[in-house]
Amino acid sequence: MVDFETNWYPLGGGSSTAIADEFGLSDRDFFREVDRIVSDDPPTSLSKGELRRMRGVIRRRLWMAR
Repeated sequence: MVDFETNWYPLGGGSSTAIADEFGLSDRDFFREVDRIVSDDPPTSLSKGELRRMRGVIRRRLWMAR
C-alpha cells in the first residue's frame, strides 16, 4: 500500500479506480490504512519533505472521502 501511494502521491494520490482494482477498498478505507501505516512506520525511502507531502495528500484524500 505504501509503495503504491509512494508512486501516486506526487499526482494527488491513486485514482479511486486504481485503488479499488488493486486493493478492493474505497478511497476512505485505503487512505485510512495508509495513514495508519505511515504514522506507525514511516517509509525510510522518503525524505522528510516527501513524507510531509505524502501525508498532506493522505489528509486531503481522507477529507474528500467523508
